[in-house]
Amino acid sequence: MDIDETLDTLGTKAVEVKDTLLNQGENVKAGVWNWFAYARGQIDAGLHSANAYLEDNAALQATTNTIYHVGEEAHKKFAQAGAYTGSFGQNVVSQVQSYGQVLLSSVDLAKQKDATPIELSIICEKHIDSSCLNASFQELFYNTTSCTYDVVSGLAAQLVGPASAIEGCKLRIQAARAQKLVSDGSVVVAVDSFINEPVPGTWVEQYCMLVNDLQHEIDLHVFSQPVNVPASLIIKSKDATPSEYALRSSGYAKSIIEVISETFPDVNIKDWYSPFVGISNKKILYLVSQLLAALYHQRLINTHPPGVKSDEEDIDVEAMERA
Repeated sequence: MDIDETLDTLGTKAVEVKDTLLNQGENVKAGVWNWFAYARGQIDAGLHSANAYLEDNAALQATTNTIYHVGEEAHKKFAQAGAYTGSFGQNVVSQVQSYGQVLLSSVDLAKQKDATPIELSIICEKHIDSSCLNASFQELFYNTTSCTYDVVSGLAAQLVGPASAIEGCKLRIQAARAQKLVSDGSVVVAVDSFINEPVPGTWVEQYCMLVNDLQHEIDLHVFSQPVNVPASLIIKSKDATPSEYALRSSGYAKSIIEVISETFPDVNIKDWYSPFVGISNKKILYLVSQLLAALYHQRLINTHPPGVKSDEEDIDVEAMERA
């Protein structure tokens, strides 16, 4: 056989080998996708089953074990496929691992949450971001639903002092219940802001949050971190209050929000802290919301039916609050 014939033969063999490898690659690729579809289906089923955790913990545990098993098997198959399909197989492996990690993290988080269903009713003015409360309760209670209502307290437009804020929250809750906006089984949280003068010449604003749970006989309140308020805003609010103002005992006739809207029309009243003190209203609200949710959760787990004693020693939350 001469050189030309030899080269032709080698060329033909090379084409055959190339076609064979391509066919094998396509078969492996199809197998990889079939495994990926199966694994993703199992993971999606796990996500669906995770929602049943509150009703059947054993079912969730079985589902979780299945997910881990499928993940391990898929990892082995995809790793083997990666040797044939190169970056394609590795990308599939990464997708499944990432998708599975999100699920498993969600399942683990669900296990740590309280199973008590919470119907949260938030009473506050429209410029107060109520989403912080909803998020904080959802961090502790798996099944939390919420609605927000704007109900007036009947007190001064600008509350002065913590006592006025507590009274304002109570009146908002009473009004909401009287108007049948919330059910007796709801966990009602009222939010009010107030100004205070802790030392002469220094004014601050704070949020007051009060939670009321009739079913478990829980009432408690918390205050946010104080935020300094420019004296000029306080002066304008005070000067706008007539001496004969009927609600003067609880505060001033014009709120700080109104003063800011008139004086600085470009400032977003939902986040006026940012331009004045450099921190957002939402951040302050979120921190105090987390505190309220934690205290409520602690009080709830220490609330037992008559004659039933917890296996764990109760924590005296009221004593902690007094301290």
